[in-house]
Amino acid sequence: MNTITKNISVSLFLTLLSVGIANAKSEKEEKAEKDDNKPPIGCYNSGYQFELEALHLHPGGNGQNQSMYFLFNTLGQPVNLFQMRDEESSRSMYLNHVIGPHEWGILSTNEKKVKFICSVPSKKSPYGQVVDCAQTLRVCEYTNVRYGLNNRGNYWLANSSTRNGAVNAVVHYGIIPGM
Repeated sequence: MNTITKNISVSLFLTLLSVGIANAKSEKEEKAEKDDNKPPIGCYNSGYQFELEALHLHPGGNGQNQSMYFLFNTLGQPVNLFQMRDEESSRSMYLNHVIGPHEWGILSTNEKKVKFICSVPSKKSPYGQVVDCAQTLRVCEYTNVRYGLNNRGNYWLANSSTRNGAVNAVVHYGIIPGM
């Protein structure tokens, strides 16, 4: 009888211990996910506006001619960003991009105005269904960025990544985000 009681108490203890560990892991994962949704330190809510379901970026508002934007997809599905241009040029290329669910993308640009329309995948259209960018994206701009001579221009720095992965991509390119 004593052995049975001992076995039951040990199994009960191990069960409670495993439940506690599982809860601690899920809380840690939730905290990490919540932290990943926050913009990086020094990235400010400036240099953009949402108008007519589109995202309008206004780099250079702080006097710099090159800006870096962090864009976070708040949806549980990929968001397509299609650049809208006012005029065509043989020397300019479209900055279309896809940001994965709950991930970050980084755009570096030196154009005066950049406009994007957002869409989510749809079976009815190859371009997807247009959605309101204000409801699907969170945007912030690094206003004081130091670029090397070889890092200027218009390009996506990080495809779809976590916040730490996106910041590491910036550092890997040799760009110094200012505070």
